[in-house]
Amino acid sequence: MYLVDADGHVEESETTFSDKYFDPAFRAQKPRVVAIDKMVYWMIEEQMYPRRVGRGAHNLGTPASYHGKKTPHAQKKSDTIGSMEIHGVKERIEAMDKEGISLQVLYPTLFLAYPLAANPALVTAMSTAYNRFLGDQIGAHERLKWAAVVNLDDVEGAVAQVKEAHELGAIAVMVLGTIGDRLLDDPAFLPFYEALVERDLTLAIHVGWACPAISGLFTHIYPSSVNAFLMPVLLGFSSMINSGLLDRYPSMRVGFLEAGCQWVHFMIDRLDHRFGHSGNFLADILPDTVPKAKLAPMDYVRQGNLYLSAEVEDSLLPQVVELVGEGQVVYGSDMPHGDREVLSSDYLKQRTDLSDGVKTKILRDNGARLYNLDITDAARKAS
Repeated sequence: MYLVDADGHVEESETTFSDKYFDPAFRAQKPRVVAIDKMVYWMIEEQMYPRRVGRGAHNLGTPASYHGKKTPHAQKKSDTIGSMEIHGVKERIEAMDKEGISLQVLYPTLFLAYPLAANPALVTAMSTAYNRFLGDQIGAHERLKWAAVVNLDDVEGAVAQVKEAHELGAIAVMVLGTIGDRLLDDPAFLPFYEALVERDLTLAIHVGWACPAISGLFTHIYPSSVNAFLMPVLLGFSSMINSGLLDRYPSMRVGFLEAGCQWVHFMIDRLDHRFGHSGNFLADILPDTVPKAKLAPMDYVRQGNLYLSAEVEDSLLPQVVELVGEGQVVYGSDMPHGDREVLSSDYLKQRTDLSDGVKTKILRDNGARLYNLDITDAARKAS
């Protein structure tokens, strides 16, 4: 089967932020890899990332190498440094072939934490360098595609990043479920959405430690990796559904990635319940209590441009498919992150509670639709 991996990852390296790609005005402040007490970190504005202990704890796979050798937390990964860091595409393609992945869409790793710096201009320089690095390494490669990152704390800069990333070959743009303590339906972000839709790029709302107000509640990475890491995706889903953004931009394709799919019933049920009650009693007195969205939540889902990634072991996956439809669930390998399941697509293929047709849609067709990719010829050759 021709297999579309909707969510793979890059482990950033110092090459990602090298002078070739980094804004000259900020080169003295670019991220650097440092080793302390047998562990390796990114140093940004004299702060270390990831922060695995203490308040606001989070965990990231990057940096994966130091002086040409795997870092301690990368030792257990079977992937090579070249495959993880995308130094050319040969080694990543070889890793994909071992797992039967025909096409993979790449997302960042360092940018799954927020904020990375207090200076928005520096974050813009960092994310722009990341996009230029991938544009240089991958461009519009036949089998490796990529999502750009933008800095929505600098909306004007984010619009410029969308334009440049599209020219460099990006097929999607990644944001986290919140922009710090602001929701994705903040009116200030409208120019970003307009730039995205104008270029027909997919909006990918990815898990990550996006909201300091939530992240700061946790001092241990175990609960933080469940709550602070996943909850922003639910907030992003709510923002898309209840804000009227999907009325304003009805053609926008949106993916909700790496949070599994077992939250979908709860969120749709609760949003639908409140949609029917919000504003009913106060509309005449407080018109602002009337929902901004024109449609009920399931009506937006049925339009077919909202996509959900599933963990292959999600026990409620058949029920989610029944709820949202066979065309809205996609597969992501999470390669090369350390908590992924190797050969995870095989697990899905072996499930007996899904039809072969549904499995094909999850593993191939839906990912191609999410990213508006024409894989007809390639899929025919693979069959």
